[in-house]
Amino acid sequence: MGGRRLRPEGWGCEGRRPEGRGREIVPRTGRPPQHELPLRRRRQIIEAAYEVFTAHGYEATAISEVAARAGIGQGTVYRYFGSKREILDHVIDFGVEKIMDSVQIAAFFGTSGSIDELLESVRAAAERFYGLIEREPQLLRLFFVEAGAIDDELAQRLLGFEAMAASLVAVELARGVADGWIRADADPEVLAHTILTLVGPGMVRELLGSSDPRLRERSTTVMLHLLEKALRARRVAS
Repeated sequence: MGGRRLRPEGWGCEGRRPEGRGREIVPRTGRPPQHELPLRRRRQIIEAAYEVFTAHGYEATAISEVAARAGIGQGTVYRYFGSKREILDHVIDFGVEKIMDSVQIAAFFGTSGSIDELLESVRAAAERFYGLIEREPQLLRLFFVEAGAIDDELAQRLLGFEAMAASLVAVELARGVADGWIRADADPEVLAHTILTLVGPGMVRELLGSSDPRLRERSTTVMLHLLEKALRARRVAS
């Protein structure tokens, strides 16, 4: 239909309005359908909470600050979320979504056909991740310092994210083993967790404020060197 005007019943085929009949009917625009409003409002609150939680810290942030950042009343926040802690669960999910989008995780899995291609994908993903941290330096603190210390349930959720990431990496490594460009004796599951562990020291430096681009490059290069040694299939001497 697009933006085309609709012709009421009874109009002639020549397109003229009969005498005494009503006006043309124009499709209504403006407010989104009512069923979309709750989803949009929840997203609005989550994004606002993410901004204030990362800027001021979860514990130091009041619901009134979340409401003010979202441009709504405090009562509206409670209409969609029962507590600040419930909002934090969704903020963590939102942060994971930002990391996944930034790293472009879909471009990493299932695209490599050799060790060199895999290492280049890892380097590109690391660079994109560091770019996100440059733009939003408090993201890591929210995830690995504040959120993990709030309660055991949330700490377990964060460990669950590591397990999920490791399982995805393990699938990619197993694919390389099956295709012959990763050494046959490699243990994809163990190596996947080891690879994620190699990222840890870099994250600690970022949390401490040591965001030196040269140090980042050195760390990434050493990590890739270790991966290459661990994964490359050995050539049989002739």
